[in-house]
Amino acid sequence: MDTSTNAAGKGGEIISAKKQFGLSVNPITFALAHLTIILVVSLVVWNLFADPKQGIWKLYPQPFGAVMFWFILEVVFLAFNGELWPFHRLKQPLSGLVTFVTGAVLAFLTVGILVFGIGSYEPAFNPSGAGWTATGMIVLMGFYFFGILPTNMGHWPWVDLGLKQPWVGIIEFFEGFFLAFLGYLILIYPSVASWSQSGKVILPLVTAVGWFYSVIVSWLTTANALDNWPWSQLGSRAKTALVSLFGNFVIGTGIYFLFLAILKNFLIPVEAQKSLGVAITMWPAQLGVCILFWVLTWSTVFDNQPLNTVSKKVIRVVITYGLGLITFLVYTRWFAISVLHEAEISKGFGGDPLTWIDLMILVMLIYAVYFGSYGLIKKNK
Repeated sequence: MDTSTNAAGKGGEIISAKKQFGLSVNPITFALAHLTIILVVSLVVWNLFADPKQGIWKLYPQPFGAVMFWFILEVVFLAFNGELWPFHRLKQPLSGLVTFVTGAVLAFLTVGILVFGIGSYEPAFNPSGAGWTATGMIVLMGFYFFGILPTNMGHWPWVDLGLKQPWVGIIEFFEGFFLAFLGYLILIYPSVASWSQSGKVILPLVTAVGWFYSVIVSWLTTANALDNWPWSQLGSRAKTALVSLFGNFVIGTGIYFLFLAILKNFLIPVEAQKSLGVAITMWPAQLGVCILFWVLTWSTVFDNQPLNTVSKKVIRVVITYGLGLITFLVYTRWFAISVLHEAEISKGFGGDPLTWIDLMILVMLIYAVYFGSYGLIKKNK
């Protein structure tokens, strides 16, 4: 198994092999059509449920954010860990529709249990307090600890033992649950729990989000943009899996400080920094999500071009990170305020990239992975 191939790509290939309907287009048109669909659908969803000024149902920032984050985590469960079993046996668009409905039910059910079930006796999850934030922060942990299992770690050791789906997905659910639960208890829960004391945490919540999201940036950069380099150079699948699991924390820490320096010195105006105060330590996550949109889209829609050689992998990182920086600038200085009607942090600067960009990532994954880009067929080169 090629551990550098993300599960989204695998799912897309499975579905693409079965679909027979669609407009045949060249790779560039295929990619641009996806970007158009992602933007248009995201804007429709935003104007229905989130837009603070003209939304029909104004659910922004919560519960819109918490529910959407869990939608994304369900994609990880179904498409990454479960490799779209058994939905890939259905033809499109039925396969995508059934997968989407299943993921939607699981997302709403999970959020409901956490907020209205557990929240009834644990104030940390009560919707009248920090419940939506506490619920959404579970996804921060889960995205990494569930997602790394089929990507950097290549489903190790389960496929090596001869296991197949659905057993691989079921085992990885419990494996990811344990790791995410442990991470949440250590890093997040002390900041939101009713019994927590001020200052008695490993990291303030805003810093924990910024740092851990930088770890996620390391994970998806190495897994997708770098085809699992450097972990794939370690000689065995066991070493690749275990070193990548912990190695992303090392690289991610470096990314966190790099992003924070870039944000403070170039990307965030001085007046906005004053308004943010200590919350600026969360903004490596805001920059990171802009970059991850392009890392994920490049691997899923653009066929991860250029390919093969180390130098071309570096070019791929430069392209995706460069597009991410441009996206951050355009979003915070114009799009968020003028199009999405989000609040300004300082004059001409504002928005919450983690919400809007994650919405675009979700739409991209649903269309390209769940529905296998139904309606579009990419011509062979």
